[in-house]
Amino acid sequence: MPVAKRGGKPDNRLKKAWTATLSDHCVGVAWSPDGRRVAAAAVSGPVAVLDAKTGSAVHTLAGHGFGTTAVAWQPGGSVIATAGQDGKARLWDAATGAELRALDGGAAWVEHLAWTPDGRLLATAAGKTVRVWDASGGTVAEYPTHASTVAGVAWRPGSGELAVAVYGGVVLRKLGEPPDAARTFPWKGSPLALAWSPNGKLLAHGNQDATVHFWTADAATPLQMSGYASKVRELSWDYTSRYLATGGGPGVCVWDCGGKGPEGSTPQMLQSGHNKTVSAVAWQRRGFLIASGGRDGYLNLWQPANQKGPHVGEDHAPDAEVSTLAWSPDDAALAVGFGDGRVTLYRV
Repeated sequence: MPVAKRGGKPDNRLKKAWTATLSDHCVGVAWSPDGRRVAAAAVSGPVAVLDAKTGSAVHTLAGHGFGTTAVAWQPGGSVIATAGQDGKARLWDAATGAELRALDGGAAWVEHLAWTPDGRLLATAAGKTVRVWDASGGTVAEYPTHASTVAGVAWRPGSGELAVAVYGGVVLRKLGEPPDAARTFPWKGSPLALAWSPNGKLLAHGNQDATVHFWTADAATPLQMSGYASKVRELSWDYTSRYLATGGGPGVCVWDCGGKGPEGSTPQMLQSGHNKTVSAVAWQRRGFLIASGGRDGYLNLWQPANQKGPHVGEDHAPDAEVSTLAWSPDDAALAVGFGDGRVTLYRV
């Protein structure tokens, strides 16, 4: 595969604005819809709501007593959802920091959260159980126990379909339909992460066996990409739905899914010379930049179409892996969580 290497030191477009410190490993960061706040969750439980201009704490949510696993800000709303090792998902008032409601996930750990794009519904996954709630915490749907532990949930844009990743494939459930009407994309393997293209036409999942699997959603046509160095948990689509950026090794792999699709094509490889595995990838919401982080603490910024070279920014946090990335709603800032509890905001 071709490798895009640096030609000398790039102009650094990553400008560090502030750093805050959590009690330990940062498991997730989430922006408020207006871009004024960042919620950052520590694995031990507490969730800090930070001022995006200064990094100062506005609220500290208690989170989950046995540990927090995920955080998600309601799109277009003022509710923060968290998931934890106490078997609960919790809803919080972002304005006051008050807990609004505790939701029973159905197993010992709630590991995954997914808001619908309009912020009206929240899906939770705990063990083999998936439940759907409204924004106030009312039960909307509870699905039969899946055959294995749920590895991820993702709403299909522009529809009421929820993709559920389990060993053996992906189950698509549509709100309002009986459970036995679910569609299945069968695949003999262990999906680790799900990502819908923004137009809802393609579903990708990264896998335990170092592959990425694509599905054409309506026709359920499969396509597998292999050759990765390690298992793939990092997936991010660009806003046009043409390009998919993935981890699964020491560089970012960018597939062109336009035209006839990626089958038989060679992806663009973005590699900075660092040797550790990529741990997080995030494409701008409406832009052309990709942020990637590694287990070696390197943060890189890429512009794949830049003719002078795709590597346009870099920073390094020694002795701390990059654990999570999130772009601000206006794409002008990047929030980065690290394994040692640091949360840093960069202006771009």
